[in-house]
Amino acid sequence: MFGLGVQFHDESFPPLIRSAVADLGAEAWAAEHRLPLEALLREHGAVVLRGFGVESAEAFEALAASLVGELYGDYGDLPHEKDAEQVYKSTPYPAEQSILFHHESSHMPQWPSRQFFCCLQPASDGGATPIVDGRKVWAALPDELRDRFERLGIRYVRNFIPGIDVSWQQMFGTEDRDEVEARCTAQDVLCDWRPDGSLRTVQHGPAVIRHPETGERVFFNQLFLHHTACLEPSVREVMRSIFGDDETVYPRSAFFGDGSPIGDDVVNRLSELYDSLAMRFVWERGDVVIIDNMLVSHGRDPFEGQRKIIVAMGDMVSRAAVTAAAAS
Repeated sequence: MFGLGVQFHDESFPPLIRSAVADLGAEAWAAEHRLPLEALLREHGAVVLRGFGVESAEAFEALAASLVGELYGDYGDLPHEKDAEQVYKSTPYPAEQSILFHHESSHMPQWPSRQFFCCLQPASDGGATPIVDGRKVWAALPDELRDRFERLGIRYVRNFIPGIDVSWQQMFGTEDRDEVEARCTAQDVLCDWRPDGSLRTVQHGPAVIRHPETGERVFFNQLFLHHTACLEPSVREVMRSIFGDDETVYPRSAFFGDGSPIGDDVVNRLSELYDSLAMRFVWERGDVVIIDNMLVSHGRDPFEGQRKIIVAMGDMVSRAAVTAAAAS
């Protein structure tokens, strides 16, 4: 499938492709083997490239660009990596806490169909990346939850509160409120300016999609990163002491698309399901992981020591296009 110069290990997860020679150029090799890599992604949702000598943000950016039509360079939720225009630093989140499972930007009007990660520095302990196949989550859901999530979707509420989350200025890349309002209107996002100058957005996203290439149903969302049941108990108590019981004023919250609550018991049941389905891999320096963001969700385990993973994403897909295709 991949010719001479590599070793292909399909018994691992994600499938591992290891360079067997020192001078095998990652960018040229990836461009030449784009179609078989795409086939692996459709089957498994993710693939690891190891030993290809990707040791800088510039080399990583070139590799990622060879595998997509266009990289995305306007993502407000992650800080840019200084050495490349369309590469980001990983989520700035406390090392001692897990980053919960999510499909990148699945709560937004558009999201990447491809996401790339590169390890410039593995952690001294921990820091593995767990992956869950959203097709398996969908298959395991009880019929009642399947129907309700697919029919109603998820309503995401976000309050950009200085000092707690990124500012709206950082998220939208502008100080101009009129520009923010115009962009929100164009993307069917409710934009609400609060008396203290902060911004609240409310938007409806899918909970389930049909994959545009395979036609399979996928449980696809960012429920765990928004629902208050997923906060550390001590953090949730602090939020309650600050904001009271109205979760629509919390930094992030999530409801069924009709505004009805998604019970903590539902979220806890889903969390147990994800944990039972999760597969993990441990990073080595220079690893590049490619994921089909519309098939698999990813997270991050706690870690110790220094850890540097950089991120790229591309071939953006609009929520409107996916919704229209599913209805046709």
